[in-house]
Amino acid sequence: LLGLLMANLLAPGHGMNLPLPAADAASNLKTGALNLRDFIAHMFPKSFVEAMATNEVLQIVVFSLFFGFALGTLKDGVGKPVLAGIDGLGHIMLKVTNYVMAFAPLGVFGAVSAVISAQGLGVLVVYAKLLGSVYAALALLWLALIAGGYFFLGRDVFRLMRTLRAPLMIGFATASSESAYPKVIDQLTRFGVKPR
Repeated sequence: LLGLLMANLLAPGHGMNLPLPAADAASNLKTGALNLRDFIAHMFPKSFVEAMATNEVLQIVVFSLFFGFALGTLKDGVGKPVLAGIDGLGHIMLKVTNYVMAFAPLGVFGAVSAVISAQGLGVLVVYAKLLGSVYAALALLWLALIAGGYFFLGRDVFRLMRTLRAPLMIGFATASSESAYPKVIDQLTRFGVKPR
């Protein structure tokens, strides 16, 4: 609701004058009628590996739910080493994410350079307006979040904000929650939130 209000009020991106694709341009999207039977049949993967390879998120989620439920019933017996292995794999993936995000500034530089070379330096003024409207919307959102946090945590909301400052700055600078996620988990654990 806040985003809709701010977008209509500030009209970010107005003046970009980017060419629109032709109305009859091919989108290469698979379209067709969706019915409940096909949707339910599509939820269950033929193979978990195939679902991962084709990026079928719904199938991955369904498999993960069944796997997690089964592992939860066996967590004290034969499932204990599997649970430890998955926990270790999670730590490894978070470390890989940290390594990848170390190169994010190079990617941002390349993307901005490509846009400037195609649109000219005037595009930076439009980007500055867009960035200003994003910052204004974020300031309003933060005020609402702090008020909500104060309602539940009292003055501890300010301690939580100090604890999460570094990962929030990473997320803000990269515009990606994925890059900040590993550090958020670490800082929330230090704040006193249980890992599970």
